[in-house]
Amino acid sequence: MYNLKKPFQFSFITVTLVALLSACGGSSSTDTSVKKIENRQPNVVISGVTEIESGAEVYMTSSATDSDGTVASYQWSQKSGYAVTIRDKNQANASFTAPVLDADTTLEFELLVTDDKGATAKDTLNVKVKRAEVENQLPNVVITTVTEIESGSEVYMTSSATDPDGTIASYQWSQKSGYGVTIRDKNQANASFTAPVLDADTTLEFELLVSDNQGGEAKDIVSIKVKSAVQASNHYDSCNAQLAPNVLNIYNDTLNFSSLSALKKWFCSASEINNSNLTKQVISVLSAESNEQDIELWKTTHCTEHDKGFGDSMSANLLLEVADDDAIAGWSNCITQEQMLSCYTLEQESPNSYGLNLNYGLKHGSSRLINVDIVTTNLIAIGTIPDTLASAGKAILFKKDDASNDAHFELSGTLDNENVSCSYTVKNAYPFGAELCELQRLSALEQGKISQRDYTELKYRNMIPDFNHRDGSFGSYRLCE
Repeated sequence: MYNLKKPFQFSFITVTLVALLSACGGSSSTDTSVKKIENRQPNVVISGVTEIESGAEVYMTSSATDSDGTVASYQWSQKSGYAVTIRDKNQANASFTAPVLDADTTLEFELLVTDDKGATAKDTLNVKVKRAEVENQLPNVVITTVTEIESGSEVYMTSSATDPDGTIASYQWSQKSGYGVTIRDKNQANASFTAPVLDADTTLEFELLVSDNQGGEAKDIVSIKVKSAVQASNHYDSCNAQLAPNVLNIYNDTLNFSSLSALKKWFCSASEINNSNLTKQVISVLSAESNEQDIELWKTTHCTEHDKGFGDSMSANLLLEVADDDAIAGWSNCITQEQMLSCYTLEQESPNSYGLNLNYGLKHGSSRLINVDIVTTNLIAIGTIPDTLASAGKAILFKKDDASNDAHFELSGTLDNENVSCSYTVKNAYPFGAELCELQRLSALEQGKISQRDYTELKYRNMIPDFNHRDGSFGSYRLCE
């Protein structure tokens, strides 16, 4: 017989087990939930030059990666500095043209990258743009002033200076040639000076040098003619020609070098010498050439421009310094025959102290000098000006204010109801020249005043022997300038 309870019993057990398993949370289905992962930022690095010349092309490259995705976009921008145009600003690599600047300048750039999930990263680059080496344009300057002026007048020199690529930084006035004057405001755009009082027309040359803010320079030059205060050239020419033979004799007797130098300055600067015998004698002591040579040809060969600048009273002063007393009196009388009054200077104890000798002429007695007007350049009076003059003359002491410059004196007034005037110029130390120095050495050697050994040593040392102009005694050696 079949047992009907067994199947029922198995089914019940199965159902019960299932129910119990279900009650305990058991399940036969799969769990489908997923944990969310955070997006990682990309990385970016810019490569490029850090210093560049003005006007050059600048290339900026980048390296960008994303560890959990891809780089989706690039964005270049400028953060500071002189603004430029960035090319390919949405690409990995960009470029720009460096600006042309007059000073070193730093430009700052930034690259922002974004990945496929919106995360960003950035890097910056500083590029120094060096100043442009642009050639400086030189300034321009023009001087405006008079071209001719009276002795003793005030002269004003104005300038106009511009710089096309900057500014004028400095002015510097200087005198290039002519009788030395004191320039006022020499570091300003405009300057001035007092025209010297001279006994011959004289041209002064001035230069203005301007500098711009970059060191560029420009200059302009102007020449100003100072007109003679006293026209006495003919008087001096004839009277100096009477004084020169005395100085020539003194040189032949003493070999005094100052006599030789004075003769050359007079001979080279005199406009006319109406004494052919004197001309021959002077040429014979001034050169080893024949004294029959044409005077103008000789001057062309042997006279420097400096020698030719000792005309009128300048020659007279050199000759008077070494002439004897009788010759000086004769010269003074010669001058007063022409213009009533003579003035000349003889060097005193100090090289820069002078005695001004005023002579009224040997034929006159004592007379009152009135309405006196004295104008000087680079001279200061030590004594007072006399109000009377006698035939014996009168000396007034003066000294140079500036030892390095020439000096000039002029006096005018009324004497015996006639207008009188006189003037003189004392030039500063002047070069002797190699030819004159060699003549002095050779003459001293020929006359036995020095030995052959002395001659050789003096020539090597560029020196000359000097002898007293009174008695020819040995004085000293002097350097040949």
